[in-house]
Amino acid sequence: MIAFLFLVLACQTSTVAECAEDDPCEFGQECISGRCVAKTCATSDQCGIEEYCSADNTCTVGCQADTDCMYGDQCNVETNTCELAQCTDTHLDCGFNEFCSIQGDCYEAGGYFCRDCEDEGDCGGNGNKCFNGYCGVVCQTDSDCPGGFACIQPYEDTFVCYATCYLYEDK
Repeated sequence: MIAFLFLVLACQTSTVAECAEDDPCEFGQECISGRCVAKTCATSDQCGIEEYCSADNTCTVGCQADTDCMYGDQCNVETNTCELAQCTDTHLDCGFNEFCSIQGDCYEAGGYFCRDCEDEGDCGGNGNKCFNGYCGVVCQTDSDCPGGFACIQPYEDTFVCYATCYLYEDK
């Protein structure tokens, strides 16, 4: 009799739910009848960041549009992956003292931007000015200046690219 009870008890399997209110499912899943299943969706807006709503109405890792990606990334629709976006605007997409190239890459401005100076001779000529101890490179509009700079008119007849250069010095 004891052997029989042992066999019966050994053959019974307990069914433990995969999820519960206090034991939630992984991100992108929902708990239905104690089991974790992929969330259903109608649009990608119902999915998490870097997920999209696939044809079978489930949230799938990846992207189908730039809006599925983190800010600053873009969707590569061939691979359905989010990638770092290329720059399109110097002042919006690039860092301090950088320009946006035609190929979509930010690059260091170089030249006389924010170079220490005592007089105009330290700034390379071409109408550049020594302004507040730093070279101001001649410009006509903000688009002539790298990221973090503005085209201002400190002199009656001259506009220069200006930034608070001392904030960016190595300390």
